[in-house]
Amino acid sequence: MKLGFGLGTLPFSTTNTTYSVSTSQQLLQFSHQTTSSSSSVRKNLVFGVQNIHHHQNQIHSVPPTTSLMASQKEEISPVNTNLYPDIEPYTTGFLKVSDLHTIYWEQSGNPTGHPVVFLHGGPGGGTSPSNRRFFDPEFYRIILFDQRGAGKSTPHACLEHNTTWDLIDDIEKLREHLQIPEWQVFGGSWGSTLALAYSQSHPDKVTGIVLRGIFLLRKKEIDWFYEGGAAAIYPDAWEPFRDLIPEKERGCFIDAYKKRLNSDDIKTQYAAARAWTKWEMMTAHLLPNEDMVKRGDDDYFSLAFARIENHYFVNKGFFSSDSFLLDGVDKIRHINTTIVQVNHF
Repeated sequence: MKLGFGLGTLPFSTTNTTYSVSTSQQLLQFSHQTTSSSSSVRKNLVFGVQNIHHHQNQIHSVPPTTSLMASQKEEISPVNTNLYPDIEPYTTGFLKVSDLHTIYWEQSGNPTGHPVVFLHGGPGGGTSPSNRRFFDPEFYRIILFDQRGAGKSTPHACLEHNTTWDLIDDIEKLREHLQIPEWQVFGGSWGSTLALAYSQSHPDKVTGIVLRGIFLLRKKEIDWFYEGGAAAIYPDAWEPFRDLIPEKERGCFIDAYKKRLNSDDIKTQYAAARAWTKWEMMTAHLLPNEDMVKRGDDDYFSLAFARIENHYFVNKGFFSSDSFLLDGVDKIRHINTTIVQVNHF
């Protein structure tokens, strides 16, 4: 079976219900139910969304007209469009994962609850307090951490010894440090890339996977977003990103920005980082999110976000092939997986 999403497809056969969401304005509300397995208590997430069509063990795209007709025939339960309340961590710390890198981590929610690790996007985006709100704090032991060079992790914006495989090792070191035998993995955007790579490397440590905004870091995905494809949808946002680069260097924006993000001149780095970050923040939401766009004016955040993201894209995610994650899907086919795809009709 294939799950449709964004710019590609991902073959999964899952035992949980997967949903096709036909509106863009609702927030997902997580509720829970536990199911028994031979190794542990497994976690299935149930998503409540308006205008939803769910199919057990089958997935197909729903045309807009079909979606509207079906929604008229079905009774839709009211949906709580709020995330869980703001909470504070009950413990935080720093874990030295190499001679160079130290990562920030935190735990919130229920100390004896079902462990879930949140993998942030970017790469280089870091975590934020709002990330805790995706999870029921009474049920989950919520683990957040900043990946190498991002957020509160040090050294800031560092590219040395910063690869997908280093991050996978860090996740394992954190799991062992927190004495967690196995956990659920949650990731969106780049976080979904890392979630798949980690789960394929350590399938015995993963109780379930939740993915949103799938990104497989394939060439056609990167080219579409950074080499002009998305410019047709967001022309106003594209112009500043494009115009920072001289015409003679516009054959490859990824390489042109690499040159500037790694310049010896810090002002050149900051200018490139702001342009890169604003382009992404202005296109990350269907409707403009001013708070996200403003992050592009924060030189500290932008430098880590842009440098690390560009570093991973230039190196193709440090994968051995363009289809690496798809080729390894058999390693995790047995893991309960929920993929959320939002179609903007």
